[in-house]
Amino acid sequence: MKVSLIGCPFQSTYGAYIESLRSALEHRLGAPVQWVSSNCCCGDPFQEVRGFQVKDSDYFETREKIAGYSLVGYSRDPTKRFLRAGIRSLSNARRAKRYADLASSADVIHLQQILGAYGSDVVFRFLRQRSNAARVITVHELDDEQTDFPERNRTYNLADAVIVHYSLLKNKLVSLGVAADLVHVVCQGTDLEEGESVARDGIVFYAGHHFNEGKGIEVLLNAYRSLKDRYSGPAPRLRIHGHYGPTPPTQFPEKARQLGLADDVEWLNELSSSEMVGLYRRSQLCVLPYTGGFAGLPVGVAAANRLPIIATRSAGIPDHIGDLGIWIGGDDAGELADRIEQVLQDVAMSEDYGARLRAHAVEHLGWDAVACDTLNVYQSARERTTKRQKLTVAADHPSAAAIARQA
Repeated sequence: MKVSLIGCPFQSTYGAYIESLRSALEHRLGAPVQWVSSNCCCGDPFQEVRGFQVKDSDYFETREKIAGYSLVGYSRDPTKRFLRAGIRSLSNARRAKRYADLASSADVIHLQQILGAYGSDVVFRFLRQRSNAARVITVHELDDEQTDFPERNRTYNLADAVIVHYSLLKNKLVSLGVAADLVHVVCQGTDLEEGESVARDGIVFYAGHHFNEGKGIEVLLNAYRSLKDRYSGPAPRLRIHGHYGPTPPTQFPEKARQLGLADDVEWLNELSSSEMVGLYRRSQLCVLPYTGGFAGLPVGVAAANRLPIIATRSAGIPDHIGDLGIWIGGDDAGELADRIEQVLQDVAMSEDYGARLRAHAVEHLGWDAVACDTLNVYQSARERTTKRQKLTVAADHPSAAAIARQA
């Protein structure tokens, strides 16, 4: 089976995800997997400041401006949105065709939908082209255009399979008109390598790309203030990291200062994959009071590194760790402070949760397991492709309909 992955090639969480998936697929297939990519047009100059995740992707450049008008970004103003959509329409059409052309020899083409160059407009244009390959789309997140124009999401039905990382997103797509049997839940993968045992200290929180969208940061800061009041000495340090840029949004450090926590909260900002693993390996507890977004990345890293997780039953967390979370409601700072104090003081409980999370990660979240689940989706997609091709033959050549039925 020849597989082509289409997605972000730069040193981002998505680039690291694709590289890990690609390596695992190559190990399972015993054959190379092609990586097709272009400049991102997502508003973050990854290609200028971060460099490539790998050097062997089939990369091409497209213009990010036409007649001086930027193709980057999305406006909520109807007139500006119309103009920008019209200007970038040609660029997106060419990009989608170039992806398809570069991956034309593949049996399975797997496009990673993110934003910009890999956003819904490009994905839907890609799917409207005819193809002999099975086409699989992993939807990492929905962008503004497809939420503002929900009827466009029915275009996913032209794919042979759609992958999401959590059941809530599957339910959302189905509610938007995507066939339920087309959408498969495959967990975010994680590295399973264990390092040497180190002394653990502190609480870790992952802020993701969109710092204030359903992450529960204010609830966490209020809970931490309450927790600090309960300690006669220094409370365990709170460390916050994410992929929101070189500095956090100013309102949250200011909120910490107002609560008297300026010296207790460490803003680590963006970490590499190895730095993130090191942080989780030496922490005592991962806290994720999410009410939205997606938390598969920190949950997987925490589980692989035996780190207990206090979290809500949201953001794909139950999909990744089953019932192994220490669950909270999400908007009660007092409840969160109680749970943090309980875990920090009960070493035996903490070690038990850590051991069970590690076992779950080994069985379900390692990249080899994710590759196996992904290949099962590819097989389903190829079967669907065969049926699609037979229907196309029958429609294009009525005289061949009887042959198609017999096959």
